[in-house]
Amino acid sequence: MIKATILSAKDVGIDNKDISKNALKVVKDLQEAGYTAYLVGGCVRDLLLEMKPKDFDVSTNATPEQIKAVIRSSRIIGRRFKLVHVRFGYEVIEVATFRANANDRSNVGKQEMTEGEQGQLLRDNVYGTIEEDVVRRDFKANALYYDPIKGEVLDFLDGIEDVKQRKLNSIGEAKTRFKEDPVRMLRVIRFAGKLGFEMEPDALEMIEQEGNLLSHVSPARLFDEVLKLFHGGAAYETYLLLRKYGLFKYLFPFTDHSSVEGEEGMPERALKNTDKRIAAGKPVIPAFLFASMMWDPVQADAHILMSDGTPEAQAWKIAMKDGLRDQNQYVAVPRRLAEIITDIWEIHFRLIKRNPRMVKSSLNNRRFRAAYDFLLLRNSLHEVDQEIADWWTQIQEVDHEERDHMINDVSEIYRSQRNQKSMHKNAGEADGNSINYNSSEENFNRAAPTKRKTNNARRGKKSNQGRSGRPSRQNRSKQNSSNRNGANQTRSNRGRNGANQSRRKQGQHGRRSTSSRNDAYYDEAKPKDELGNHQVASNNNSEKKVKVRHKRKIVARKATGKPDETPIF
Repeated sequence: MIKATILSAKDVGIDNKDISKNALKVVKDLQEAGYTAYLVGGCVRDLLLEMKPKDFDVSTNATPEQIKAVIRSSRIIGRRFKLVHVRFGYEVIEVATFRANANDRSNVGKQEMTEGEQGQLLRDNVYGTIEEDVVRRDFKANALYYDPIKGEVLDFLDGIEDVKQRKLNSIGEAKTRFKEDPVRMLRVIRFAGKLGFEMEPDALEMIEQEGNLLSHVSPARLFDEVLKLFHGGAAYETYLLLRKYGLFKYLFPFTDHSSVEGEEGMPERALKNTDKRIAAGKPVIPAFLFASMMWDPVQADAHILMSDGTPEAQAWKIAMKDGLRDQNQYVAVPRRLAEIITDIWEIHFRLIKRNPRMVKSSLNNRRFRAAYDFLLLRNSLHEVDQEIADWWTQIQEVDHEERDHMINDVSEIYRSQRNQKSMHKNAGEADGNSINYNSSEENFNRAAPTKRKTNNARRGKKSNQGRSGRPSRQNRSKQNSSNRNGANQTRSNRGRNGANQSRRKQGQHGRRSTSSRNDAYYDEAKPKDELGNHQVASNNNSEKKVKVRHKRKIVARKATGKPDETPIF
């Protein structure tokens, strides 16, 4: 059995003042209840590097149920690994029970530990001692335990020396460790990008060869890892390493396909911007990261839909919705976050249009700043005219009186744009970069004339209304009878015309109804280095699939070599 080298906190340069008071409270409460508890992992490593830890993890010999009994405000999460989260406002302290040795199968029951076909641990709730727990960790630099009450650091595997030399050495065989938990490959990239740690050559070779193991990790778990990768202050460097070792395509396959080698696009600009904001102490939000990452495939998808005959406003709506749905196969986007992403995209379209009646409401929108930053990113890529970006920058800096003058001055420009759009519309063309928010329901309900007719009937004609705006009493019975007859006629025609309507939609828009998709509408999904078919197994052994439309998009983008830098407006 391995023994720990005990070092004083003062000798290694750790000060409890740099530790979260909430983390200290959790450790203290568990120890006072008679359990062993330590701060463990990355927070100890960062303290040794004189860095401020982003979060704090606690390891203890108490089971999740015992932890919850001691700390009433905690909750147990997870099935693969049972953990306990203790929330203090926005801060969450994660508490884990010591794990038993994964190689010791004599004391492991089927219900406690299960493995997948690729060797990954699907369920692991076998508890052990601290000596067993240390060998279950990924790297020696992360296998350090700190007791803030006694002021002692426990080093079982000479991890402090690795931290000093900025090296990542696996605990055990790298191939086995990565197969147990493929997310460890992403951690290697994160530590290399953020901390400048070097990984052993065997592990790097393993990452390049076995990156497809990430396809077996749940999309929800990869979402958490993506935030750690790109919100740590070294997002751009981390991105380059992910591309270098072939892991980025398992997180954002459609963005990977849309990228052009040697060209700096939306993802690169967004990640550089994220690093600048973090360095300046400014907040960053996950929604902006995902909106930027997913923009290139969404934009290309919308253009292809429009080339297939889909109305412009509807094409953008479909592309946004489909982009979020397809990305969820790889990195799950929570519904709340998806709504914010959609808001950023849609509000930035409003900024481009500069409708005088909507300028003030846009400025007061809580998503305005994110949409404005997104607009500036597109401007830097020559996708939005410089004059528009400058206008929105200036209007934020002037007083109310000057703001009103600017809005009046832009009215003429807005009318000119509307007239130009009307000419394009009559000619059957679309500018491919806007949603007409002033058309209300009209654009989005072109395929549903019955619904528009119902809305018109609900408003009523002037001749049939009284002073209150409601239909007169003598006409109500006629209107109700007409509505009933219309509903019956609609139901009778629905079955007869449903199939023909579905075929017409498919021919016109190049897509099938969402409720009746089949495998003919899909193609096998990336990731793969070359274009073509590639199967990726999900957790339930089904294939992750994408629309054929994405394949057409990729080929078209690759053939052009460089993106068109001509301003659209």
